[in-house]
Amino acid sequence: MIKNLSIELVGLGKALVASVLLSLLATVLVYYTGLSENLFAPLGNVIMVISIFWGACHVSKVHGSKGLLRGINMGAAFFILMFIATLVFNPALISMKTFLFTLMLCLIAGGLGGILGVGLSNKI
Repeated sequence: MIKNLSIELVGLGKALVASVLLSLLATVLVYYTGLSENLFAPLGNVIMVISIFWGACHVSKVHGSKGLLRGINMGAAFFILMFIATLVFNPALISMKTFLFTLMLCLIAGGLGGILGVGLSNKI
């Protein structure tokens, strides 16, 4: 079934799964240790960057070219999904500052992951 999906959808799926797993790990870490709950916002940003970076790296590694473009596309796709989820579950969280900051984080993480993915690719 996964072979029939495009590489971009597989990369986006891997990024979403990584995001969920890292979020669960961060939740358990904060719950069972003395860490403050104020760390959730920065941890969320770090988890988002790691997930997008990994998904973009996977996509551009498989393709072997155009890493920056493919990575930025992955970051944009992840951002769009997050934005839709935020609109559905809690639209009060959206402000222009957070919108632009999150968009820039997604695009930068995707671009850097895409560049690294081309470097790791065996296709030349």
